[in-house]
Amino acid sequence: MRASKLAERLNAQFLGPGDPEINSVASIVEAQEGQVAFLHNSKYRKYLSDTKASCVVMLEQDVPEKRAIAAIVSENPHRAMAEAVEVLYPQEMPLPAIHPTAVIDPTATIGDDIVIGAQVSIGPDCVIGDRSRIGAGCSISGAHIGPNCTIYPNVTIYPKTWIGEKCVVHAGSVLGSDGFGFAPTEDGILKVRQVGKLIIEQEVEIGACCTIDRGSFNETRIGRGTKIDNLVHIAHNCKIGEFCLIAAQSGLAGSTVLGDRVMVAGQVGFAGHQKIGDRSIFLAKSGVSGDFPPDTTVFGYPGKDRMTAHREVAYIARLGELFKRVKELEKKLED
Repeated sequence: MRASKLAERLNAQFLGPGDPEINSVASIVEAQEGQVAFLHNSKYRKYLSDTKASCVVMLEQDVPEKRAIAAIVSENPHRAMAEAVEVLYPQEMPLPAIHPTAVIDPTATIGDDIVIGAQVSIGPDCVIGDRSRIGAGCSISGAHIGPNCTIYPNVTIYPKTWIGEKCVVHAGSVLGSDGFGFAPTEDGILKVRQVGKLIIEQEVEIGACCTIDRGSFNETRIGRGTKIDNLVHIAHNCKIGEFCLIAAQSGLAGSTVLGDRVMVAGQVGFAGHQKIGDRSIFLAKSGVSGDFPPDTTVFGYPGKDRMTAHREVAYIARLGELFKRVKELEKKLED
């Protein structure tokens, strides 16, 4: 595909020189001839003069005055990158089929144009929506899966789980399992049966090997358009808002409530029973307890407003110097 044609598909402006043939995408550091690269982070601008890419997608202000390579000007290079991947790497959809080793309960409702892989188990009262794909080795019981969903291999979906349309669940994840509900007694630890639901709204993507618990009595809910990375745990009764981003190895204890468009970096831990305002950001490895208002950026352990936490880190770094000065002053006073 010519770079000018790609720019047209991306609703972007094409600038020469030339009109190179583009066959794939790559990072601006590793790109070679025939590839399109993307400049969507200012710290990579220094590679623009040396990249071997045939074309680079970038903001208008990043276009150099003397252009050595073709440019595609986009208001949102990050979005353009995602769209270019769809254009240059079209997905091949498997033909509708049900593998002969799949076991489907007669009470299950199976939609049209379905793909069900080998060794899949679909239990009583399940609903699988039209055009959904169920990967090999999945176990689904008493759950509702909407249309146009993709469930990758070896996913386990418990009863009382409802998944909206156009959702993606990657391999090895477990949805709707029991929450950590136990009551200490004089005779030991009594299990509190988890009888609630798990509701996953439309266009949610869940990474590999995630665990999301059902509600203890009511529901756990994942809001529309939220994206969850690999190895994330979300406990019972949590409420995740719309269009949130939760990175790998983060954990949300029970009854944590995130507002809309909250961003959670890797290895963040939430203590539970707290409310987080819309558009808040939690930086990596923060330990979060207590509520936070909208538009807060949190860092540290325990998690605090980012600027407060950074000042405290700076103060701690100076403690050795201050201790030395105090010792010198004490010695002068003694003398």
